Amino acid sequence: MRKIKLFLTLFLCAACVVPSIHADAVVINREPISEEDDREETSNVDTDIREDITVVPDDPEIVNAVEPADIVFAVDSTGSMAPHIQNVADNIEAFSKYLEEKTVEHMEGQEIKVKPRMAVVEYKDITYDGKDSTVVHTVGGSPWHTSTEEMVKTLQDVKANIKDGDGGDNPETLLDALGYVVDGKTFNLGGTAHEGQKAHKFVIVLSDAEYKVENNFGYTESSMYEELKAQDINVSVITKPYHYDIYKNIVDEKDGKEHFFDINSPTFSKELEKLANEIFTTIVEERSHEIKTIKVTCTGDNTIKVGNTAELKAVILPETVTDKKVTWSVSDKEIASIEVSEDTLTCKVTGLSEGTARVEATTEDGAFTGSYEITVFDSEGPSVAIELSKGDIKVTPSKKTIAKKKSFNIKVALKKGFTEDKDEEEIDDIWESNVDSIEYRSSKGSVATVDENGKVTGKKKGKAIIKTIITLADGSEFIYKTTVYVK
Repeated sequence: MRKIKLFLTLFLCAACVVPSIHADAVVINREPISEEDDREETSNVDTDIREDITVVPDDPEIVNAVEPADIVFAVDSTGSMAPHIQNVADNIEAFSKYLEEKTVEHMEGQEIKVKPRMAVVEYKDITYDGKDSTVVHTVGGSPWHTSTEEMVKTLQDVKANIKDGDGGDNPETLLDALGYVVDGKTFNLGGTAHEGQKAHKFVIVLSDAEYKVENNFGYTESSMYEELKAQDINVSVITKPYHYDIYKNIVDEKDGKEHFFDINSPTFSKELEKLANEIFTTIVEERSHEIKTIKVTCTGDNTIKVGNTAELKAVILPETVTDKKVTWSVSDKEIASIEVSEDTLTCKVTGLSEGTARVEATTEDGAFTGSYEITVFDSEGPSVAIELSKGDIKVTPSKKTIAKKKSFNIKVALKKGFTEDKDEEEIDDIWESNVDSIEYRSSKGSVATVDENGKVTGKKKGKAIIKTIITLADGSEFIYKTTVYVK
């Protein structure tokens, strides 16, 4: 079985990163598979194995964002589940490979891919098979598997644990398995083990039966639903179509995604491929709601007289971010005071005494900070503001044709007519006093990229638009376009 890279090098030091298993959890632990282990495959049922999934090749020059994903399979291991578990075992490598190697172009021309790691918790019916019948499978002390080969071995172990009569009546105790998923200890789902990144969180339920609410954690259907939602854990269910409505009590369908997949599909690999696509779509959407940067702009002058005010605004990008609360602070409270709006996105600064103070806006999680300097003067004070229009600024070139791997720089300058009676120092003062920021964005990063200094590099044949976005101190924004053809 060919290994694929599911996780990071953190498993080289498992003791440092392995999450603690819940004290009451039943754990089946085994040593990792060695390279010399040429164990014979145990598949003995007729399944559809997907061998021809087309994936996008990994190009490190193009793929510039990797999103980690924690995926827990909650597997019903009662009597009738053997062929369904085998179906997952036979297709888990193609599922993981498809998910890991697929890429998609995202915001601002950036392309992303997914880096998954997977785990297994099996469940039966704690009211019939005993309170310890829910089992967390671990490898080398960790619930996270280091390869699809390990996943196949665990699924074969789950299949081997099946006994006739397991589960008693038809409904099984899924909520007990989900209890270990949400307890924050067994899996530490979404933790920062992925090189410091927090992972997107998924649970995939595999069952051909209904479920009952009994569990060792005291959850009801509604409280489990709320807990999964509160922890941003996405739930998908592979089951019989006539059971879909039953599972809707614990699945959040408000996002409009596909959460249910047919366990009896004659092309089971296609169901797993659809599931992989939904996981990828979810990750892309979640990523679009994550803050990537924050900047502070000023409406009016950045230089104010004692007693006067200036209004600052926190601009959080991307625009799709939903939670935009920030915290404001000022570096010197004797020079300026601040008054924050109810939505926290604007801040009124009042000058108190001469000097310069830095006003900062920080996201609630403390991860991003934007700042702006306000100068306060007494009496007449300096004259700073010079009104700039879009026509006063020249951005070149407007069009450019380059070869792959070749580069050029976008140049930004004041037009000659505006600067002819000014020396170099005066021109620098104009830029410093009136231009707040210059940003560059590519419409298609797979064709041409642009760095923070305006250096454009061709990647592959095609056409891309490079936007130069100039924000003035008064909040005005000018956008200039450079059309790039890569041959």
